[in-house]
Amino acid sequence: MNLVFIGSGNALMATDFREELKLEVPVWVDPKRVTYQHLGFKRQFSLLFDPRVWLHGVRAARAGFRQKATQGDPWQQGGVMVVKKGGELVYGFASATAGDHPDLDVVMRHARAAASAG
Repeated sequence: MNLVFIGSGNALMATDFREELKLEVPVWVDPKRVTYQHLGFKRQFSLLFDPRVWLHGVRAARAGFRQKATQGDPWQQGGVMVVKKGGELVYGFASATAGDHPDLDVVMRHARAAASAG
């Protein structure tokens, strides 16, 4: 199974991300956000005013997470894509707002199935 992160920042930010999270997988950068646009991920300032963003923030704070300096495009929403060898998309999740994340168990189930399908 291959795992890749794609960020909207620059190479220095990707290195910082890898080091902070102790990742041993590639972190690619797409500062022009072509990948995000291709996948249909939202980018909009008005998402800041969505009440769900504040609820996600409170939940994260209660769990011990703290906002650090923003890196990359602060208005770009992300997501998770599981792609089978050969390029077939088997699972996709586009974040509706900041802090909107898919269920990790669901992502891993799809990733394992895609990896075992060869």
